[in-house]
Amino acid sequence: MADTLHSEKGTLGTSNADLIDAVPSATTETVIGMLFANVNSSGADVTIDVEVVKSGGSVHPHILNDITVPFGTTLRVDTKVVLETGDSLRGLCSTASSIDFVVSYLRQT
Repeated sequence: MADTLHSEKGTLGTSNADLIDAVPSATTETVIGMLFANVNSSGADVTIDVEVVKSGGSVHPHILNDITVPFGTTLRVDTKVVLETGDSLRGLCSTASSIDFVVSYLRQT
């Protein structure tokens, strides 16, 4: 079994979108850290939601639900989240293009 470290980065929008795409077959991915930075140009606080979507589309309880990230701050989430084949990690924020994110994970194949 090969272990490799990866990271995904981007900007959250106001519609749910994948932070980590669906996990490939015969693979497990373990999220080892997430950073969410409020970069809102108007200085407003922004709320975020992050959830795991299981293979087949069912949503597990939120990892983050309606969490406020004050302007100019970064939220660090150190919890481990295991994603199995077909699972994805999704998120959104209350104001478009206001939260930059980095998600680090271990891929095991």
